[in-house]
Amino acid sequence: SRTPMVASHSAPRALVDIPRNLSDEEMQLIKQSGGVVQIVAFPAYLKPLTQKTQDKLNALRKDFDLPPLPNLAMALMPGDPIITVWPEQRFGAYASKLYAILEEEPKATVKDFVDAIDYTVRKIGIDHVGISSDFNDGGGVKGFNDVSEVRNVTAELIERGYAEADITKLWGGNFLRVWEQVQASAHPAAKP
Repeated sequence: SRTPMVASHSAPRALVDIPRNLSDEEMQLIKQSGGVVQIVAFPAYLKPLTQKTQDKLNALRKDFDLPPLPNLAMALMPGDPIITVWPEQRFGAYASKLYAILEEEPKATVKDFVDAIDYTVRKIGIDHVGISSDFNDGGGVKGFNDVSEVRNVTAELIERGYAEADITKLWGGNFLRVWEQVQASAHPAAKP
């Protein structure tokens, strides 16, 4: 890329091994571009499913004549190619049971979220990490379910020793820096 890259809704694959999360190598490439990795407060990206839940999901799949889950990634969303061609009623029946099983799973917490931030900061540095939410699409973690609980994330960052300047970078400073660089590249004559 000629401009810095942004991964807006990811977490470290080293913590939860799913394709949506980023490998250490991918995070390094984003850093090398001058970009930012936005760690998202989406439970399934931050805390692996328990074996009990995976077993329940495989039983559900069997009930719907589907093969067992080949890996954790297929359990996270009803985006299995087989399912996407089902009639709406069958898909709805499957999805409602899927989400009922996932609701029983212990939800990721603010501590899990900040663990992912810490890991990423250690790997690529504070200047290339940001915070992202996904409140409209099932996101939010225990203690950070909506904007009224932002202070809980900030408090956990302070507890772990992050300085005010670093917290500012995480809460949008790094993203805004990248945004300005991308805008300047797209419109060289314009100044942000």
